[in-house]
Amino acid sequence: MSEQNYIKYFLIGDLDTNKPITEYSTNTFSSSEKKTANQIFKKISKTEDRKYDERNIISAKENKYYFISYQPNIVFISFVDGTYPERCVFQMFEEIRSEDILSMINDSTKELNPNGRQKLKEIIEKYQEKEQIDKIAAIQEDVNEVKVEVKKNIDKMVEGVEDVEKLQEKSNELKDASKDYKNNAEEVRKITCWQNCKLWIILIVIILIIAGVVLYFIFK
Repeated sequence: MSEQNYIKYFLIGDLDTNKPITEYSTNTFSSSEKKTANQIFKKISKTEDRKYDERNIISAKENKYYFISYQPNIVFISFVDGTYPERCVFQMFEEIRSEDILSMINDSTKELNPNGRQKLKEIIEKYQEKEQIDKIAAIQEDVNEVKVEVKKNIDKMVEGVEDVEKLQEKSNELKDASKDYKNNAEEVRKITCWQNCKLWIILIVIILIIAGVVLYFIFK
C-alpha cells in the first residue's frame, strides 16, 4: 500500500439526526480540519432544499473537502490531498454505495457495524493507491460518458417516436376534418342545387302566367 495518505478523512452522516454514522481518519488529519468537516456536515443537515447526487468541492489550502448528499438523507464527506484526482474521490463514493455498506448500519445504534467499518476501511485504503486507482477511475469516467451519450441518443429516439405519434394524431385529425368538410360541402351542394331548382320552377311559373295573360288579351 502507498505510504502517502491522500484520503485523510471520510465521514458518513445521517442528515435527519445530524449525527455521524461512521468516521475514518488518518494520523495526518488534524483537529481543526475535523472541526471544519463537522461544520460542513451541520450546514448540510440544516439545509432544507437538499440537492441529491450533486458533487461539491471546498478548497482548504493544499487540500479539499468533497461531499455529496444521497437519498435517503445520507451524506458522504471526505478530506483529501489537493493533488489527488477529483474523479478518484467520486469513484470511491460510488464504490462505497455499490458495496451496499449503508445496509450494515446497526438499527439500534444507527452506527456502522464492525463488518461495515472494515469494508469501508478496505475501500479507502485501496483508493490510497493514487496511480493505480486513477487509471481505473479514468476508464470508468469514459464508460460513464459513453453511458450518458447513449442515454441522450435513446432519449432523442424516444422524442422522435413521440413526435411521429403526434404527427400521426394530427394526420388523423386532418383526415377527419377533411371528411367533415367533404360531407358539409356535399350538403351545401344539394341545398344549393335544390334552391336553384326552386328558382327555375318559380321563374317558369311566372313566365307561364305572363304568357297566359298575354294570350288572354290577344284572343279576347
